Amino acid sequence: MVDQLPKVPPLPPDSICLHIGVHKTGTTALQSALAQSRDDLARAGVAYPGTRTAHHGAATSAIGRTWGWRGRGGQAPKRAVFDRLARQARSQPGRVIISSEQFCEADDEAAARIVAGLGSDRTHVVVAVRSLGRLLPSSWQQYLKYGQTMAYEKWLRTILDPDYDGRVTPTFWRRNDHGRLVRRWADLLGPDRVTVLVVDDVGPDALFTAVAQMLDVPAEVLLSRRDDTPNRSMTAAESELLRRLNRTLAKSLSWQDYETLVRGGVASALQTREPGAGEPRLHTPQWALDAASARGQQAVTAIRESGVQVVGDLDALARPLEASPTLPPGTLGALPMDAALAVVGAQVRSQAGTAGQSAAGRARLAASRAKWAVAGALPRR
Repeated sequence: MVDQLPKVPPLPPDSICLHIGVHKTGTTALQSALAQSRDDLARAGVAYPGTRTAHHGAATSAIGRTWGWRGRGGQAPKRAVFDRLARQARSQPGRVIISSEQFCEADDEAAARIVAGLGSDRTHVVVAVRSLGRLLPSSWQQYLKYGQTMAYEKWLRTILDPDYDGRVTPTFWRRNDHGRLVRRWADLLGPDRVTVLVVDDVGPDALFTAVAQMLDVPAEVLLSRRDDTPNRSMTAAESELLRRLNRTLAKSLSWQDYETLVRGGVASALQTREPGAGEPRLHTPQWALDAASARGQQAVTAIRESGVQVVGDLDALARPLEASPTLPPGTLGALPMDAALAVVGAQVRSQAGTAGQSAAGRARLAASRAKWAVAGALPRR
């Protein structure tokens, strides 16, 4: 492992830097640092538009995605949300940076609309990527927070099947077909307007430093605001608890209730605890890692042939990974008492927060939370 990526040249002084993810590459931490650095960035001639941590609302607006479950409380922001951000970005002199990993889910039509809105003369796309084998467990766990009920290995067999039909977690390959993703934006903007940052086998400061170099600001501007709050993966037992809870509850809840009680309550409470050294972690079988490596080689070839600027070790995307020791079938480990208490405590606090409210009051709270979620501003717990 190296501490930093190779030095990245600064973008042109009037560029709009569109950071499109991908998911699970440090996007949330980077966005938090950018948001906290708005004033310092502005003094350096760099705008991070808006007042929120990230630009998720504009991204979901641009790609036409619903936040949450369509038909059960999920909401899609109007196209005007992206248009407003695009106008704001174009009106800013100097460098501008926009960041949301939701942008990486754009299809060809949506990507063209995004470029047209921001202006092809100023837009430069930046995408950070990691090897697929390392993304698999964290991606499945992320889908658990949206109500996924499929067990991990069955999910792996489904999405890694050469005949995968796209019905299960369809966003996974929109995000993680890295070769196709990079080619899409390179075809729109030209390869000289796309930069790929490979964040495998680099230190935790590397993404912050590389983005600061592209914006031509001191790295300390972002590093000093780096959020070191752990965003760890769940243990095998914690994951199974959430999966079974989804099977029990998800179909009977609206999206707003699920988001409050399960996503923002149970899941967040589990991830705030520190698991013991002996608690089994999620196991990715060797066959899945091998399949991911083969997919990674396809991505390496496509990215290399696209001619875009690559910063970091592109071959890391295809490097074989070795599976951790296999757990005996059915062995998850008992859920520790502190994990059970975290779950129960989250529910008690949630219920206490709405106790005594009228039905109309609770409905207004749920609607308000959904509105903020669509805008990308749902508070962290």
